[in-house]
Order: sequence, then C-alpha cells, then structure tokens
Amino acid sequence: MMKNDLAIEIGNITKTYKVYNKPYHKLLEIFNLGKKNTEINALKGISFKVEKGKTCGIVGPNGSGKSTLLQILTGILQPTSGYFNVKGRISALLELGAGFNPDYTGRENIFLYASILGVEKKEIETKIDEIIEFAQIGDFIDRSVKTYSSGMYVRLAFAVAINVDPDILIVDEALAVGDESFQRKCFRKFEELKEKGVTILFVTHSLGLVKQFCDEAVLIYKGELIEQGHPNHVINVYTKLIAEMENGVKVTKPTEKSNDIPILGESKLLDSKQAPSEYRYGNGEGKIISFRLDGEDGNRSRIYRHGEKITISLKLQYYKDTYSSLAAYTIKTVSGVEITGTNTSFEGLDLKNYKKDDILNVVFTQNTILNAGDYVVSLGFIELVDDNIVVMDRRYDVLTFKVAETKKAAGLVDPKVEINVSKVMNNLTLENSE
Repeated sequence: MMKNDLAIEIGNITKTYKVYNKPYHKLLEIFNLGKKNTEINALKGISFKVEKGKTCGIVGPNGSGKSTLLQILTGILQPTSGYFNVKGRISALLELGAGFNPDYTGRENIFLYASILGVEKKEIETKIDEIIEFAQIGDFIDRSVKTYSSGMYVRLAFAVAINVDPDILIVDEALAVGDESFQRKCFRKFEELKEKGVTILFVTHSLGLVKQFCDEAVLIYKGELIEQGHPNHVINVYTKLIAEMENGVKVTKPTEKSNDIPILGESKLLDSKQAPSEYRYGNGEGKIISFRLDGEDGNRSRIYRHGEKITISLKLQYYKDTYSSLAAYTIKTVSGVEITGTNTSFEGLDLKNYKKDDILNVVFTQNTILNAGDYVVSLGFIELVDDNIVVMDRRYDVLTFKVAETKKAAGLVDPKVEINVSKVMNNLTLENSE
C-alpha cells in the first residue's frame, strides 16, 4: 500500500519497444515464423518516490527515456513491466498542443483539453475567465488553434493545466517554447502551487532551474536511473556525465570507484575543513593536490565580514606534458546557484607548456561582495585541447564559508550603490550636503 506522505511511487518500471526492419516481419512473428524484431529498452528498471508537495526535476541527455516515463505516469503509455502509483488528480503538459483539435477555437479547446484531464464542464466554466487571462492570447482565443504560433499553443495548454486544481502537475520541457516573460509568470504560478501543496514533476534541460526551483532531482541516462537526491548533488553528477560523454570515455555511475581520483604526490590537504559533500571527477592527468581559503590578517575562521578580501589558493600538479591548461573556481549558494567565479584564462593568464611533474601555486584574490549567508566553493583544473575542455580534476563543493551580516541588503551580491539625494524647491535643485 502506498504511504500517505507519497504522491508518486515508481517501482522497477521497464519499457521495451519492438522494432521491425520491414512491415511484414511483424506478421511473420505473429504466425511463429521466427523472431523478426529488435528490442529497444527505453526504460530499464526505474524506481523512485516523490513526496506530497515536493518539486522533483528529471534531467538527462536527449533520448534517455525522461518523456517516456512521464507518458507512463499520465497513462498515455503502459509499462512493459513494473508498477507505479499516483495519488490525486494529475494535470500534465507534455507534447506541445497534445489534446488540442486544430480546427477548434482556443475557447473550445479549453473544454476539450480539460475533459481529457478529467475535469467536468461545470468546473471549467467557473475558471474559464481565469484561464483566458493567464494565456494572454487576446482575440485569438476565439480563432482556430491551427492559426496559433507555438508560443500561443503552450500558453493556452499551460493555462488550462495549472488552473484545474491539480494535486500533481507534470510538465515536459514545454516551458522552453514560451518567451522569458511567460516563463517568469509560469514559475510564479509554480510557487503558488507549491504553497498549496501541489506536487510538481518536470523535465527540463535548464540545470539552473533545477537548482533554484526543485526540492529534489533525478538523473536518467539511457533508460537507467543514475542518481537521485539533492538537486545540487544530482547536477554535479550530471555535469560529470556530460564531460565523460564529450570526452568519449565510459560513463560511470557515482557508486563506482572510477568516480574517485586518487591523490598522488602531496596527499595532505592544506585545509583540513574540506566539505563532506565534495564531488570529484576527472581523467587524473593533472590534479589539485591541495587548496586553502584565507581571509585578511590570517583569518582562517571561514567567517568573513562583508567586503573582506579573501584568497583561494590551489596547488596543481601535472602528470603529463600539457600544452595549454587553466585553473578555475566558482562560488555558489548552498542550493547550488552560481554567484561568481573566474579562471586563469578569463583573467588573461595562459597556463602554457608545463611538463610532467611540474607543480604550480595559483592564488585567486577577491573582495567578498556577497551579502550575508552560507556559500560553497568549487575548483577546477582543465586541459585545453583545440579549444575543447578536458577535465583533469574537478572538485565541486570542496570548501564552505559564511559571510556575516554587517550590512543590510537584498539578494546575494552587494551592488555597491552610491546614493545622492537632493531637494527640489522653486524649480531649483539644492544639493543635499549631508
């Protein structure tokens, strides 16, 4: 029995398609004249759960099976094996315009699409003005939808999907079609739905949205569930996967030992306060063998005042002759949103023609323009081959620090605003000298 705190439960779902080279091969197979098909597994034993009121992002390269999984959850497809349970009314926005009749007007399609979602006509009649207002397609609402642009399609479909009081909202990359203004509007609506306890499951290629918006994330690759958990961790794993794909190496799961880079040479870190959440990968042809974070006047407390100058020190070792390389760092919030960062190449410093066993000290210095909060630092040691990035050693979330509240400000970064106030009297401007 499904637990009361769960909205979605997926158990060992597999989806297999049979592909026939020629149409009559299927007929031959029906009459037991030999197997004539090739089986393709779109999903391979996928299992995970989503709690009520949580927002879960599903990420992975194209062709990984993400959309297939959503279609199974919404009843469009049936799994070959496994099971799934969903609790409550599902509203889904999958393929663009799916459920629309191109010859109907937008208004008529609101009722058609709502009926597909299982909503009665009387309920939609009470919400239709709200739906039309959200869609913002003007007079086109009473025109045939075959005259609509792709953006108008998604506006209308999304307006219906989110205004039928769903318990579970499922969205498959549809927001990529809308313009920036519409996307902002949709995510404001998402926040309202979250506050109401609606469970949201969505597929996106925008890793920033996953970090910013999701409570948890799932990574699927070639039909397999590679990782699940906190969005920041899952995105780190996904970034590693993409790097492995681009470099033509075997993609490894995070539980495999090949994910860890053994430290060669100087194994003791200069800073013993390494973040326990560190995620590390690379080809090992160069390594970050030590690192350190310092404030002014020898401040090693990891608590910095607003505006204090900090230094991030890296010790790098080459394990092969390397023509071109760079060192990098980024500073992120604890939820994974990148705030700032740079690398030696961006700063006009090229690391050229270093030999095997060479060791470099690289020190980045910056002012903490960050507002009060907790932050994490990620480091990178990269080889450049014909302008392509080859990761030698990448260490995510390896250092943590806090900026103390010494100044009130909104957001994450201090804009260093200068304010001038003047009083206007009798059309003459008198500068405020205070």
